[in-house]
Amino acid sequence: MKKLVLTAVTIVLVSFTGFSQKLNKETLCKKWHLEKYEIIWVDYEPEEKEKNDYFLLKNDMTYVSVDEGVRSTGKWTYNDDKDFFTLFNKEGEGLKIKVDRLSTDKMVVNLDIKEMKGVDIHYIMTK
Repeated sequence: MKKLVLTAVTIVLVSFTGFSQKLNKETLCKKWHLEKYEIIWVDYEPEEKEKNDYFLLKNDMTYVSVDEGVRSTGKWTYNDDKDFFTLFNKEGEGLKIKVDRLSTDKMVVNLDIKEMKGVDIHYIMTK
């Protein structure tokens, strides 16, 4: 019984350490491609018009994003204490993005939008 419990605990710890990077500028400054949506542990593929969606966070604190085929640019900020970053469009409107899990090549986020509450959005790093 002890061996079974120890094995289960080890598996849980290993799975959590895969997403353990600290949120900072260096870990965020990449091109993040939309991979999937997750709602209550069920995965959903992006719609056809979202297949090429991404955002690129640059070191100069600007970004480029494609959302449903529409390209936009602006500035971004991050709050490493609260694990979120904000994308600001050219009109100064911000979209707060909470980072739930982060590794070198994967990120799971939640948007601070009422309609997206409970939706985990998975991104993978691309070059």
